[in-house]
Amino acid sequence: MSTVDETVEQLLAPMTRKRLFVAINRKTAEDAEIAPYVAEHLRYMVELERRGLLWASGPFIEPGVQVGDGLTILNTDSLDEARELLTDEPLCQRGLRSFDGPFPWELREGHIPIALDASSSSFRLL
Repeated sequence: MSTVDETVEQLLAPMTRKRLFVAINRKTAEDAEIAPYVAEHLRYMVELERRGLLWASGPFIEPGVQVGDGLTILNTDSLDEARELLTDEPLCQRGLRSFDGPFPWELREGHIPIALDASSSSFRLL
């Protein structure tokens, strides 16, 4: 093994290397068509979060757009399970949204700062 390969392996060794699945969500309908189902969509996503299957999700910021294109990162055991969860999402079921992916993705680097105030059982993202 070359020195470069050994160096890369040493750098990778302590990393989290958590396998996740990433999808880009695409809006396929007008806001007026989507609006009646936004609450159902949000309940579905919160339930995935509660079950530990949703690692992160949210829209790309577009002023004045409540539900647009976005990114979803799922914490599932398989690509098939990730695809099933995306397909079962209420907006996708109704043909109001589609997705690119899911793509296997590995978390290696990053910093997620969270402040926990134990005395009040509150927290915030920094």
